[in-house]
Amino acid sequence: MNRRIWIIVFLSLFFLFRSSSFASDIEFLIVDKTRTPWGHKFYRTFQEIWQPPVGIEGYFITIGEEKVSTRQSWIYVKIGDNIFNYKVFETLLKPTMGDFDMQRLALKAARKSLNFLLKKYIIIKRYENEL
Repeated sequence: MNRRIWIIVFLSLFFLFRSSSFASDIEFLIVDKTRTPWGHKFYRTFQEIWQPPVGIEGYFITIGEEKVSTRQSWIYVKIGDNIFNYKVFETLLKPTMGDFDMQRLALKAARKSLNFLLKKYIIIKRYENEL
């Protein structure tokens, strides 16, 4: 029994350090956790609009969806790294939305995501300069 615990601890630490080094190797990653066709459409629209800020890397953008009923769902955008995720955008999504409304929502989500990343980057740079 004691041997199993050590193996689990070793493997957990191995994957923890391996995943943290992996996060610094990539610039960014957009993850699709949507469940409906209109959620996938929002994801594709967001992905087409998104322009990553220069100099900021190693973050994940997760676009997810929670079903409210058969005709609507909550779509959200979270930004984070391996440890923390922050919800920066959330809205009600309906299947009757046209392309223009979908682009408008995706643009609003991209703008809020960019603002979040820039604010976080400025705070980190201020902290580094104080040290």
